[in-house]
Amino acid sequence: MGRCAAKKLACVVAALWIVQTAWSDPDAVTLYYWGNDLALENDVLVAQDLIQDFENRHDGSDGRPAIKVILGQSATFDRTSDPQRLLCAIAGGDPPDVVWFDRFAVGEWASRGAFVPLQPFLDEDLAQRPDDPFTMRPEQFYEACWAESVYKDTLYAIPDYTDNRALFYNQDLLEKHAAELIAAGCVDPKDPSKPGPPRTWEQLKAATRILTIFDGNGDLVRIGFLPHSPTFGNSWLYLYAWLNGGEFLSPDGSVCTLDSPKVVEALAFMTELYDIMGGAEKVIAFQTSAMGGDLDPFLSDKVAMKIDADYYLTDIANKRRDMRLGVALAPAPEGMRQLGWCGGHAFVIPRGAKHLPEAWEFIKYLSSQRAFEIKADAGKQLSRASGNVYIPSMSGRKDVTLWAMENYLYSDPTIAAKFKDAKRVFVDAMPFSRYRPVTPVGQLLWNEQVRGMEQGIYKRYDKQDILRNSQISLERSAAAVQADLNRVLHPVEYPTLSWSPIIVIYVLMLAGGTTCLYIYFNRRVQARGYFRREFYAGYLFASPWFIGFVIFGGGPIFFSFVMSFCQYDVMTPPKWVGLNNYSEMFFSDPLFYKSLYNTLFMALSIPITMVLGLGIAMLLAKETRGMATYRTIFYLPTIMPAVAAAILWTWIFNPQEGVLNSVLRSAGLPAPAWLQDVGLAKTALIMMMAWGAGGSMIIWLAGLKGIPQHLYEAAEMDGAGPIRRFWSITLPMLSPYILFNLIMGLIATFQVFTQAYVMTRGGPLDATLFYVYALFNNAFRYMKMGYASAMAWVLFAIVLILTLVQLRLSKLWVHYESEE
Repeated sequence: MGRCAAKKLACVVAALWIVQTAWSDPDAVTLYYWGNDLALENDVLVAQDLIQDFENRHDGSDGRPAIKVILGQSATFDRTSDPQRLLCAIAGGDPPDVVWFDRFAVGEWASRGAFVPLQPFLDEDLAQRPDDPFTMRPEQFYEACWAESVYKDTLYAIPDYTDNRALFYNQDLLEKHAAELIAAGCVDPKDPSKPGPPRTWEQLKAATRILTIFDGNGDLVRIGFLPHSPTFGNSWLYLYAWLNGGEFLSPDGSVCTLDSPKVVEALAFMTELYDIMGGAEKVIAFQTSAMGGDLDPFLSDKVAMKIDADYYLTDIANKRRDMRLGVALAPAPEGMRQLGWCGGHAFVIPRGAKHLPEAWEFIKYLSSQRAFEIKADAGKQLSRASGNVYIPSMSGRKDVTLWAMENYLYSDPTIAAKFKDAKRVFVDAMPFSRYRPVTPVGQLLWNEQVRGMEQGIYKRYDKQDILRNSQISLERSAAAVQADLNRVLHPVEYPTLSWSPIIVIYVLMLAGGTTCLYIYFNRRVQARGYFRREFYAGYLFASPWFIGFVIFGGGPIFFSFVMSFCQYDVMTPPKWVGLNNYSEMFFSDPLFYKSLYNTLFMALSIPITMVLGLGIAMLLAKETRGMATYRTIFYLPTIMPAVAAAILWTWIFNPQEGVLNSVLRSAGLPAPAWLQDVGLAKTALIMMMAWGAGGSMIIWLAGLKGIPQHLYEAAEMDGAGPIRRFWSITLPMLSPYILFNLIMGLIATFQVFTQAYVMTRGGPLDATLFYVYALFNNAFRYMKMGYASAMAWVLFAIVLILTLVQLRLSKLWVHYESEE
């Protein structure tokens, strides 16, 4: 049996075991746990061992109810920035009892009342059970991990694992440029005669310049240092700013300092690094071209240095064990301290959980050394069985981390010393590592930090003065964060919306509408007796649909309309704000117009798709042998899942390895960075949309088949050529189909979302931030449901107006065969 099949069987067995244990004792308390989306150390069997041990310890033998645990997953792309399922569970009053959650988002969600405070449980344990080995104390945890779990002096989460970030470097590549690096001051601290990692920003710039290699055409062959990467690294503006002494919030958390001088200097430094390697666009295109796994650019010697988290050590140990690896703390400005940046997850209890004491017991167990030991033992066995090296992760608890490193890493003679030394760098830096600010606007601050960083490294505002460009970029991002921060910290007292009058209004609207329709149709219908009874019977049989629409269609539509005049985050009752959402949209939100422009630009795909679809239809309109097969081939892209198509085209647009650029290079043409180029990203997506022209082809074929042949025959007898027949017969007779495709294409264009969500995440520089994507961000990332509802109604109004205009103008050019 193959390994994949064995793992599938193990998952099935574990699932059956979990279900069986959940129902084996009807008097037991059942906890629902949304655990690690990677299934706890990448194997559900580990979770099975962990849960079984906990259940054995809480089997009811002490007189308390037995506890059973059902393990689930949130099935989300990212539980913090894509929290729909957890959000709906909390709002619906049926959340899980324990959730494994990103620590940096704990403060934001706690500020909305989404989590149960854990401080009373901790205080009770410290007062009543101080000697219990499962009783936790704040001093047992790393300061950064504990601080991320506290909001307004109240504990809301218990830290689980943690990570840290440092500089990875390839010693072999450094030694190839030993003389130059040593001259630049990049020496091994233990042996100054050998090259070593840079320790200051000036040394980092010099090392980047030395280690970066271009080919004869000026294209990158190797990157000296990767300043940041969402895929093959883990470093952002946060770390550079902290290294430079910058902060992102004032000490009291009331002022966003994203545009402070120290942060601006850090962004300018990042821009300098990119410029050394040919600019951000070229570097990002190069790293985007790289693939994961064994073809990781760092593992394949295409990147000499990068900043990444400690868990990357496992990849190196298992995919390129012979690599001469080095790890050091990230370089800092002269005179500043080198430091790390830690993150990780924690355990929380959502608001509305039904078994609080039992959930607290489960969290204490999951945070204990015993639970860590079970996971580590299982992880080690799985790694050894597959011939891999097991490097333990770090716990948020200092005592557990130090114990784990000694028992599973430092004392293991089978693990190379380079991996032990590397891990020690991360562990030793934990006491002084930084963490992301705990704030009610944490997700927005993160997103704006990314947006400001991208605008800085791409030199959006000033390509000559990088310091000025960095200042402008971060000022705009800081203003967006400050506006939201003011709204949260200094809320305006708006009246809470009462649902009673809203429901009454909706019922009255339905009753009034139904009465008007009854009167209207009663006067119009001339039938009497049996036929009138049949008329009523028809409505009776259609009533399930009408009732379904009123409840599941009309109700949500009316609800969203009301919400567009409210401030609503799902967690708290909506508050009536009048036209504030609309005024903010039109006068204060620059992304509204940016997203609207991006969406309107995509309307260029409508005529392109229509022309291609018509051309294909005309070619396939001939009744020849095998034509059905050709029609099927051209229609296939239409039925391909949107996500699969997006992934396929991501590879096609790959700047280095993509099919499209390979063809262009073979023809001697320039090969652009399609999705990484601000000017070409939307064009690339239009090309992808044109690939689906086969959908409209079916409509065009139906229209072509409906044109009477005698019209062509008469025109041909009058001497009309193919072009004249096309303009004088085909197009006029297809005008209703042109109108249909035009309206449907316009509606589809304003709903563009999947391509940007999967392929570009709205970048670069918001070049693919389309209207629906911006709506999605406001609704499900920033929890501004009222504002998102207002955006939805504006979108409806735009589409409706454009559709009505087209229908009005169609009277001038659309020809219907039934018209005389």
